Amino acid sequence: MKIHRLGAMAITGSLVLSSFTAFAGGGAASAASLKKVTYAYDFPGPDFELIPVVVAQARGFFKAAGLNVNVVFPPNTSTTTKMLATGNANIGFLTTTDMAVAINAGAPMLSVANFSMRNNWALFAKPGTSLSAKNLKATLKGKRIFSYGDTWTEAMLPFVLKYAGLTSSQVKIVTDPTGNDLVALLGGRVDFSTSTTNYEIPGFEGSKTKGHLSQLLGTAAGAPNIPIWVYAVTRSYAKANGATAKAFLSAVKKATVWAAQNPTKAATAFDKAYPKSGYTNAYNLSGWKLTIPFLTNSAGQYFTQSDAQWTTLAKALKSIKLIKSVPAASTYYTNKYLP
Repeated sequence: MKIHRLGAMAITGSLVLSSFTAFAGGGAASAASLKKVTYAYDFPGPDFELIPVVVAQARGFFKAAGLNVNVVFPPNTSTTTKMLATGNANIGFLTTTDMAVAINAGAPMLSVANFSMRNNWALFAKPGTSLSAKNLKATLKGKRIFSYGDTWTEAMLPFVLKYAGLTSSQVKIVTDPTGNDLVALLGGRVDFSTSTTNYEIPGFEGSKTKGHLSQLLGTAAGAPNIPIWVYAVTRSYAKANGATAKAFLSAVKKATVWAAQNPTKAATAFDKAYPKSGYTNAYNLSGWKLTIPFLTNSAGQYFTQSDAQWTTLAKALKSIKLIKSVPAASTYYTNKYLP
């Protein structure tokens, strides 16, 4: 779902991490007394959804919580769960579909907090193209739809096609994990792209294309309205390091609240932490502002998970045969470590 930017994928992990560490500051003596935590992101390079972690480091929230957090990046979007399962990372950032599929395969994963609270995945088309749930069958039939091949799109797109009365054979899904959906869309190689609003809209703004990007939220066309991203650990790590998990979430929550209240400063903090990310400040600021409304639930709470969200997800994934069964919601998550 995330957009590859020129140069972003060329950054090595060591370069990204060194820029982050340099921004975080702190001497060797102080770092030695802190609990080390390795945080694995869900994408091969940094982007604005890393802002809460950047802010927690920059404003000393991690240090105040007794933590020395090191950020690492997977080689691809399907490796973060493996990094956690093998002990190469302690806490990770995952989609809920990645979590469900991993647990279905026997991985001992445990979600400890929501990042986002609702589903803002959507279909997008060039300016001037009409996208509505009412005329979806005629709009999509025989057309080319871009996908990164991520589990979230694999899970959401079948619901939209079913709502439209179409099968996957009646459209052409163009899967390109290392491509750029907007380049493909605006260049005419595909008719529709799939992404989340907080990534697609800033990308479109940066393209300087005239007009407004057409969009249709998946939730308006049959997709379940459930959280997309979560913070996760393995069950063994949670059992042995519960206090650390809680300290991490406490610091990240403070950072998330601060960043939501100070989006301009938060985006600038990300720029300073990752000057070679390949993203502009305008893109980071726009993306973060579009993310903020999805960070809390209807009660204004950050992080809190529910049985309903996981049961809804499991039933949805089972209905499209991405998982084999619907386990108890407690199989997926706990709110035990929330601050």
